[in-house]
Amino acid sequence: MGGGGRDPEMEGEGPVTSYIIDSSVAVKWFSQEGGTEAALALRDGAFFGSCRLEAPDLLLYEIGNALRYNTRLDAGDVKLALGSLLDLGIVFHPAGGALLAKAVDLAFRYRMTVYDGCFIALADNRGLPLITADEKLIAKAGDHSGIVRLSKVLL
Repeated sequence: MGGGGRDPEMEGEGPVTSYIIDSSVAVKWFSQEGGTEAALALRDGAFFGSCRLEAPDLLLYEIGNALRYNTRLDAGDVKLALGSLLDLGIVFHPAGGALLAKAVDLAFRYRMTVYDGCFIALADNRGLPLITADEKLIAKAGDHSGIVRLSKVLL
């Protein structure tokens, strides 16, 4: 589980909106590309307590791998980036039998990777929207309820 950050619900500020994010959102925190501004706004919302972010722990490995192949970064940079994800207070969910089974079912239904199915399965299991910037995922599973384009998120 992720840690850090303050908990506005504990401070009497009312409920905080929670979202599941996928790797296509988090990777934008470390690169300048289309959608980076919206991704940073979401990250800042989590940092300042106006929303809460959750993800399967798979996100850490996907981001680590994506950054490992960025020629401008070295091992120390990737470790710092992963540490910053842990410090942000994202709630990370480990893989479990029910989550994996649902991810496999979704992968077959939508002809996608089990990786992508894992993010949708977690969103379904938690009853939360999945925020994504992955247009291929949207094309394959766009009719699945709860999938929201990063560009449509308003904080």
